[in-house]
Amino acid sequence: MKKEIYLFVILLTVTIGIISCNDDGYPDNPTIVSPLSGLILTVNGEDYTAVPQLLENGSLSRTYILSVKKPATTAVVKYISVADAGTSVNISVGSTVTFVDNKFQIVLSKEDRKETYDIEMVYNPPPFLYVVKSGDKDKSGNKYYLDTEKAPRIASADYDDKYEGYIDLTKTDWDNIGLVQSDKGNYFDVSAGLSGSQSFGSFTLVMKESPGTGYFPCDGPWGNWKTTADNSDIVSPGIWKIDFDAATNQMTLLETQWAITGSATSSLKAMTYIAESGKWSLTTELSEGSIKFTTIPVNSDDPVIVYGVSDGLSKLSEDGGEIMVEAAGTYTVEMDLSQSPFYDYTLIKN
Repeated sequence: MKKEIYLFVILLTVTIGIISCNDDGYPDNPTIVSPLSGLILTVNGEDYTAVPQLLENGSLSRTYILSVKKPATTAVVKYISVADAGTSVNISVGSTVTFVDNKFQIVLSKEDRKETYDIEMVYNPPPFLYVVKSGDKDKSGNKYYLDTEKAPRIASADYDDKYEGYIDLTKTDWDNIGLVQSDKGNYFDVSAGLSGSQSFGSFTLVMKESPGTGYFPCDGPWGNWKTTADNSDIVSPGIWKIDFDAATNQMTLLETQWAITGSATSSLKAMTYIAESGKWSLTTELSEGSIKFTTIPVNSDDPVIVYGVSDGLSKLSEDGGEIMVEAAGTYTVEMDLSQSPFYDYTLIKN
């Protein structure tokens, strides 16, 4: 603990002599002293130090960076001190702070003057796997080409072995698909597939060593990725949820058709997938009440997923609550599942 605070104090006294060495008007070793002389926050059970930042002109930024391994929406204050003993601060040791859009504000007060500073959380991106298809081709038409800039991904919300994501397969026709490790060292596939109208199934994949060519030929799974199973409620076939457990190599595939449900709508209303934006959209009349997002089973025995509003990093989750509609009117509802594992939505009154 003492070591962390000591390192923090070193960072707080930022020498800018190099910036001003040609200006005789500055002292030999000018320094910038942060008004916060120490701030340590506990996130997911680990302690992290908030580090002050300099602007390009050498002055102190009003943003401190908290670099963490795994993100969270809350943190507990473990240590805090201010440079001026006469200054008060709006948090104390033991306080729980909430991050909104990865930030929270500290307010320093002295007499009738207040200063605000942002604590911004930055973090390692969640672990992910690439999805590769036989229809992924290079400029010469060679199949199973992994374009890491464009390839869809599934990711781990809990930074563990469990990955998930929604993949657009609307431009495929019985393609084989597979999963590739983020470092491209190994990949996973299986010589099996779904039947023509099947919209849900599981497979145990086989791990293979990367050929080192940038191409990852897969034996499957395959399927009719755009099946409606003769279900008239399916208006946007071809968007599949992939779950993969890297501890067991188990992959589960589910074709999804999203809709809204709840007291604000008279009936289940199917949404339309917009390929250009990667979002589900619906413009409809809503009454005062609430809604959630739900899948419409393509086949009657398919599992159903329901998303509500969450206060976590993902604004939608399966354990989320009702999305409130404050007044009756025409609304455009959009749901964005393209950035796994962080799902989002908008509800706009027209």
